[in-house]
Amino acid sequence: MPLSLSSLGFLVEEALKSIRRNGLMSLAAFTTVTMALTVFGGSAYALYRVHQVAQALPHQFQVSAFLRTEVSEARARELADAIRAIRDVATVTLITKDQAWAEMEREDRVTGGHIADALAGENPYPHRLDIQVREPERTAKVVAELRGSGRYPEIDEVRDARDALDRALAAARLVRNVGGLLALALLGATLVVIQNTIRLTVIARRREIRVMQLVGATDTFIRLPLLLEGAFHGVVGGLVAAGIVVLVARELGRYAATVSSPLTSMAPPALGALTVVGALMAIGMLVGCVASSLSIRRFLVRT
Repeated sequence: MPLSLSSLGFLVEEALKSIRRNGLMSLAAFTTVTMALTVFGGSAYALYRVHQVAQALPHQFQVSAFLRTEVSEARARELADAIRAIRDVATVTLITKDQAWAEMEREDRVTGGHIADALAGENPYPHRLDIQVREPERTAKVVAELRGSGRYPEIDEVRDARDALDRALAAARLVRNVGGLLALALLGATLVVIQNTIRLTVIARRREIRVMQLVGATDTFIRLPLLLEGAFHGVVGGLVAAGIVVLVARELGRYAATVSSPLTSMAPPALGALTVVGALMAIGMLVGCVASSLSIRRFLVRT
C-alpha cells in the first residue's frame, strides 16, 4: 500500500523524535559516521589528486624534432603545417634558430655564462619543432612516422624522452588501479562501521519494533523511520566530514603553493568545495540508508 503524504510526514516526525529521544546513541552514530566519512573522503580526495597529477604528467612530455641546419625558416613553417595535419598530433610549435639564440643569451645573462661570447656571434642552433601528441600512448607511433617514413628528410634528429614517458604512463596506471581498490576498500569499511553503530540503535529499540509488529504495522512502516534516521546521520555526518576535508585540503594547497616543484605546477585545479560537499553528503545518505536496512533486517523476521 503506497504511503500518503500525511503518513510520510508522520514517519519523518517519528524519526526526528527518535533521534532526540535516543540522544546518546544518535550522537554515537553521528560521530562514527563523521569520522568514517572523514577518513574515506580525505583518502579518496588525496587519491584523486595523486591520480590527477599522474594523468597530467605524461602530457607534459613532448616530441622535439630538430631540423637540418640548411633548412630555411619558410620550409620549417611548411613542415610544421604538414606535421600538424598528422592525426595523432595536437599542436606543433616552431622554435626558430633566432628564437633559440635569444633564449640562450637570456640564460647567459641570468646565469652569468659566456656561451654567446665563446661562439663569437655564430648561431649554431637549427630550427626546432616542439610537437604535442593528443594521447601520450601514441607518442611512439608519431616518433616512428617522423623518423622512419621518409616523408620528412629535413628532420635531422627526434627526441622524445621515451623512457621517462613510459615510467609516467606506468605510474598513472598504478595510481588508477591501486587507488580505485583502496577507495572501494575504504568505502566498504565505512559501511561496516556505520552498520554496526546503527545496529546498536536498533537493538536498543527492539522492544519498540516488536510492539509495532504486534499492533499490525507493516515492515515498510517500521523500516522507514530507521532508514530516515540512517539517512539523517549520513547526510549530516557527510556535511561535517566534507567541511573537514575541504579545510584540510585548502590549507595543504596553500602550503603546496609556497613550494617550488614541477609536481605542484603541473597539478590540475582541485575539486570545488561544493563538489566535495555534495559528493560526501550523497555518499553519506546512501551508506546510512544501506547500513540501516542491513541492521534492521533480522529484527523484521516475524514469528
